Amino acid sequence: MRSDLGRLNIQMTQEILLTHLETELRAVLEVVRTKFATLPMDALTRRNSPESWNTLECFAHLNAYSDYYLSHIERCIHKAKARRWGPAPEFKSTWFGRYSVNFVDPKHPKLRKRKTSKRFNFLNKPVADDEVKRFIINTERLLRYLQMAHSVDLNKPSVPVAQFKLLKLNLGDLLNFLVLHTERHVGQAILN
Repeated sequence: MRSDLGRLNIQMTQEILLTHLETELRAVLEVVRTKFATLPMDALTRRNSPESWNTLECFAHLNAYSDYYLSHIERCIHKAKARRWGPAPEFKSTWFGRYSVNFVDPKHPKLRKRKTSKRFNFLNKPVADDEVKRFIINTERLLRYLQMAHSVDLNKPSVPVAQFKLLKLNLGDLLNFLVLHTERHVGQAILN
């Protein structure tokens, strides 16, 4: 799904980054709509092994991230507009942003199984039957925010990281992180 362009080891224009992220997210959304939206519950809850997430748990995990980050993204965009932080000519990823992006990038060469914090781990926990539908709604919302982000500086507003609120990601790094994180877990769901 993803080309090397989205990996932020280089600087790029905001326009290129946002356009690329929108394209990638639309592709993921299409896969989810065609492959998962109509699956019966037994297919969504099938587990490859006792310690692996089923499809519904993958989507519950992604929805938990959306529940935390989407409202923060909306506030960042409104704050940037209120402060007149118009688009910057170039997006510059921070060291922590690059680390975070590489941490979830499904194509990163050193990818290994990551331990998920309890808050975001739904293995063998009750999840809603409508997690796929919620995911589609959340992803459409993220797409709207990606479009809105074209008019603001992605370098200035920042969001506290869900697992460790003392650390922050700038808006561009966060958007890239969320798209890669989504690709990673939709890919995981495909393997179920």
